Amino acid sequence: MYAPRARFERILIVSPIKVAIIFLTSLHCLFLFLAFLTSFWIETNRGHYGPLFSCEKHYHRNNTIIISMTIECRRNGFSYDIQIFSISLIILLLILSFLLSFISVIVSKLSLSRNSFSKRHQYWLCTIILLLFATIIDCFILVFLPLSYRNQVYHFRWAYGVHCGATLFISVSLITAILSSNIDDVQYVETIDESIIEK
Repeated sequence: MYAPRARFERILIVSPIKVAIIFLTSLHCLFLFLAFLTSFWIETNRGHYGPLFSCEKHYHRNNTIIISMTIECRRNGFSYDIQIFSISLIILLLILSFLLSFISVIVSKLSLSRNSFSKRHQYWLCTIILLLFATIIDCFILVFLPLSYRNQVYHFRWAYGVHCGATLFISVSLITAILSSNIDDVQYVETIDESIIEK
């Protein structure tokens, strides 16, 4: 009769912190998508504007008296935006931020499914880099848009607030991803080796 021997089993445990990072990044993608499709980013005396659409007020006058006012919406974004190859700079940046965040979600999921610690660490490092660039782009948009309208009286609308929320989500994801980069998801559990039986 042999005494039972202990052995260690290798168990891969998904960190709740990393799951929260993936969730916040997914929310960032959703918020960007919602804000992208509306014109309620910024409003001036002439109308309200967004990345894809702008709605401007048109007054109909009879001599000096305003008879009526209509709002005409067209597929033309911010009036003071920079054009790159006939495409709005903010549109390009929003699409790039969305793609970087979406790819980071995929890469982070791949990092959680790898058995090798070095592979998981490499994938997680790629996730951090993608989140960093997405955060820089979002922060740039938040600063660039008010500066573009600095010569006019304006106020922000709800879509700008949605983008602020998206920027907050991606920033928290970046900081948390950096802090949790050295956390090992592998744990070793002591069990009894059942291969030793009584003879």
